[in-house]
Amino acid sequence: MKTAETDTYSIKVICPHDIAQIRVIEIIATCETTQLVCTQCGEALEEPKTEC
Repeated sequence: MKTAETDTYSIKVICPHDIAQIRVIEIIATCETTQLVCTQCGEALEEPKTEC
């Protein structure tokens, strides 16, 4: 009796980050913390920054 073995492969898709959006993280009084993120995969492209 023969048994078949199958290998499992993982394919990592590399996102080109062509489309980005600014996500508002927090608003306190007149200060706003924002972060630039990729629209397609959701990865953060910049560190959060606060503007007052």
